[in-house]
Amino acid sequence: MRRAVNSNDIDQLRSLLRDTDALISEPHDESYKESVKRWSAAAEKAAGVAVVPTGASQISTILRYVAANKIDLAVRGGGHSTSGSSSTDGGLLIDLRAIRHVQVDATNISVKVGGGATWADVDLETAKYGFAALGGTISDTGVGGLTLGGGYGWLSGAHGLVIDNLLSATVVLPSGGIVRASENENQNLFWGLRGAGHNFGVVVEFEFKLHPQGNLWTGTLAFPPSPPVVHKLVEAINDLYRPRTPEGRTKYAGRAASVINILRPSDAGGKVALAAAIMFNGTEEEGRQAFKMFYDIGPVMESVRSVPYDIANQTLSAPPGFRVSMKGAAWALPLEIDLLQELIDSYTLFTKAIPDMESSMILLECYDPYVVATGATNSDMSFANRGWHMNASIQPSWTKQEFDTEGRKWARDTTALFDKWFEKTGRPSRAGDYGAVLAYGNYDHYDQKNSGDIFGQNYTRLQELKAKYDPDNMFNKLFAVQRKE
Repeated sequence: MRRAVNSNDIDQLRSLLRDTDALISEPHDESYKESVKRWSAAAEKAAGVAVVPTGASQISTILRYVAANKIDLAVRGGGHSTSGSSSTDGGLLIDLRAIRHVQVDATNISVKVGGGATWADVDLETAKYGFAALGGTISDTGVGGLTLGGGYGWLSGAHGLVIDNLLSATVVLPSGGIVRASENENQNLFWGLRGAGHNFGVVVEFEFKLHPQGNLWTGTLAFPPSPPVVHKLVEAINDLYRPRTPEGRTKYAGRAASVINILRPSDAGGKVALAAAIMFNGTEEEGRQAFKMFYDIGPVMESVRSVPYDIANQTLSAPPGFRVSMKGAAWALPLEIDLLQELIDSYTLFTKAIPDMESSMILLECYDPYVVATGATNSDMSFANRGWHMNASIQPSWTKQEFDTEGRKWARDTTALFDKWFEKTGRPSRAGDYGAVLAYGNYDHYDQKNSGDIFGQNYTRLQELKAKYDPDNMFNKLFAVQRKE
């Protein structure tokens, strides 16, 4: 059992780090507030002490002390997790916000990124060289959390998962050792980092492949959620993203992507709407042709334009400060009209019953899954949820703590609607193809029985790695692997 920090621990840490520029803050310090603040207010916890290190050697010192004294530990990267896994109740918080460098190597078409960087940091710097890294669908998320859990993004249809583009990682281990993991060094650790990376240490630097990237045609189309619109929108989604080749590629071979959002936008007077955030990796003319069936429905609002990738990756950004939870689900083509209608009905009733929940959303991601499904296998990395399915995210969002329970219950109930769809297809509820449930770990922050549900047949190997690198389970916050005795 790990414990909270006390005043003696703080004194010891100050002594150990006295000749460094690491910032140590306690609850009464102004800098402490920035360290414990999270994008979701529901994920905030009061750490006993927060440390902002500036390098790997300082983190090594901290981890050695934590290990020797069995202190509860959390690591903050971008601070965007809604699960609370980057927070600790009374323990020691390592805040990586001072380690957010982005160094582009234009010759080798790669980039080195600090563990505390956000994708916005990466997008801005790589754009200067005409490149993009495969990041998430929201640029203010942290590089570390997204990468270590797998990582889907707007460009996944063309380039796969974020971990498919990871070349190396520099890790501070629980022992205090500092190692580099790649296909050529510490290969087993590199395997484990790509999907279950929260379990093995603090990643202070990532190295990614880059891709030449011009402007994208992107923005949002909004529609009323009437039955005729629902019918036509489902038809458009199924047409655009259905496989067109024997190998399973879509018509535009990974160049198109969209997120269908059920929400109550403030500029619609709080009425329920369907918003399609769309992206085409090409010209406006090509994009309008690709999304012609969407336009033929007759959007009541359009904000689509040709912009650089760093701007495109802000399309789904949402303001911080709400109490947001997140529950993952999965679906597969063809999308059924009845499923989308049930989701709209569920959302409408819930947000009408609790007006404080009107900022909640349901998002269905649509893309070409060919590269993700075929570019690697579920045994090549610890990530065990590759397949031809799509991800969905149920996001209750509210302001008053008294509604915490209701928000999470609705997310569970809504996920069950997706489960019911899989049962209709004859598949066991959420059963993946590699012993794992169809749950993207970065979205599904609760309700799984254990980490074995997420990692499937990879779990035994992960247990062996846990016993080697983190036998005392210092890193235990998100889908913690239990070591194999």
